[in-house]
Amino acid sequence: MSSFLMKIVILPVLLVTAMYVLENVTYGAIWQPIVLAILLTGIGVAMEYMFLERGNLNSSVFLDFVTSLLIIWGASNFFTGAEVTFAGALILSLLITGCEYFIHRYLIASKKAEKSPA
Repeated sequence: MSSFLMKIVILPVLLVTAMYVLENVTYGAIWQPIVLAILLTGIGVAMEYMFLERGNLNSSVFLDFVTSLLIIWGASNFFTGAEVTFAGALILSLLITGCEYFIHRYLIASKKAEKSPA
């Protein structure tokens, strides 16, 4: 749950800020990066439940990078008035990956990433 709360705050802030700061990230309306952040949050949390465990921090972070790059680059361009170049998606994905690295480290260190025996 803590991962969800961190992502639901961090991702919209990053995407909306990028909309105003980066020239190769353009959204037609403020709701577009927020919808994209919700999509990234849902997929990211699901991926953490499936793949994150002690010993695979780097591979999990890399998987988040690739997933966020593809989602940002692909899904952003479906919005009317939005245009995100590959370079813009790459920059955003690197920023998100930096945040994900610390979130994943926290989850592993606090043992919140361990699988329950079922």
